[in-house]
Amino acid sequence: MRVVKADDYQTWFIEQNGFGILIDPWLDKKLNPDSSVLLQRERREASSLSQDELDKVEAVIITAPFIDHLHLPSIKQLNNKVKIITTKKVKKILIKNNIDNPVACIGNQVMDVGPFKMSAFPAGFPYSLSAFCFFLENDEGKTIFHEGHKANFHTLKKLKKKCDVVLITLDSVKFLGIITLSMSSKDGFRTASLLDSKRIMATGTKPNELKGLIKYFLAIKQEDDLTSDEFNVYTKKGDEVLL
Repeated sequence: MRVVKADDYQTWFIEQNGFGILIDPWLDKKLNPDSSVLLQRERREASSLSQDELDKVEAVIITAPFIDHLHLPSIKQLNNKVKIITTKKVKKILIKNNIDNPVACIGNQVMDVGPFKMSAFPAGFPYSLSAFCFFLENDEGKTIFHEGHKANFHTLKKLKKKCDVVLITLDSVKFLGIITLSMSSKDGFRTASLLDSKRIMATGTKPNELKGLIKYFLAIKQEDDLTSDEFNVYTKKGDEVLL
């Protein structure tokens, strides 16, 4: 299994035997049109993925109904035969926007995604009803865990699962300085410890690059030094782990 941090934010590419999966793809330089005043993020280069890698994509996992996870222009760039795995709420948004890709909604059962087994669970508060985290396991038992916002520690303790690498947030973001939207490195390291993983790949990186009115309501603590004696931490676009 190949796990690639496909951009400087939260797009991921997973590959096994030529079967590619995108997680929360944002493939453009701008997140929103120039007219957007609520939320914007832009960059000089789009994702680090090559056309060859994009051609391998056979499934997309969309973990939340927000534009930085559900980026419709990016989805429309993909072949309409690519399967989308997401929630019922996101499925309604896709249909409303005339996206006719096949859609599978997550549930309580383990789902086959190409050569992988996927199991999904509610994200931590305040995303419990809108977003999900998931485990992705290949036929050799190699497993990744993805949580794009805040881990549900109660669920993780009950599951007692082990992972080879975790894809989690490490930069603290709080709405009005109170409600956690993105985990600090302390909580991120706690998540990795609960899953017995020594490798952490950071998602939702560089939150200070967000622009727009929403930023006035966010308390952001971006951590530039995430070195650890206990974990191998990957934070840069293009970083990859082979399992």
